[in-house]
Amino acid sequence: MSVQQLRKHITSTLERYFPNVPVYVDGETPKTAYFYPGLISATLDRQREGRYLAVYRFGIRYEQGSLLEAETMADKLSEAMAGMEQDGGAFRVARQAWEAGKEGHGPLFTTDYMVYLQSEKPDPINMGQMIGGERLK
Repeated sequence: MSVQQLRKHITSTLERYFPNVPVYVDGETPKTAYFYPGLISATLDRQREGRYLAVYRFGIRYEQGSLLEAETMADKLSEAMAGMEQDGGAFRVARQAWEAGKEGHGPLFTTDYMVYLQSEKPDPINMGQMIGGERLK
């Protein structure tokens, strides 16, 4: 799963779980309270030969909403993002966090998604598959 696919998945989940709150991606900023999702960081970790684990940290800002709305929104966002994993995503939710807003910005909800990336090269022979004479790489 690419970063763009994950972003689309997050956007569609927000639109499905929160139909009355617009999701701002591009264009004119909404006049009412809205979500603003964005990639914060991406980390690649080599697991084995040809296999990598990517950890994508996405942040969702809740802009122009009241502080009380934002606090209740944190629980709903947690449920929605965890539900996104259940909807057949090729990722796992590793960690979620909520930070209060600061001057000029709304509260930030962050989620770390773990995604295994495969290479085209097949995995070497596993020890359980050895019949005799093979060598582990």
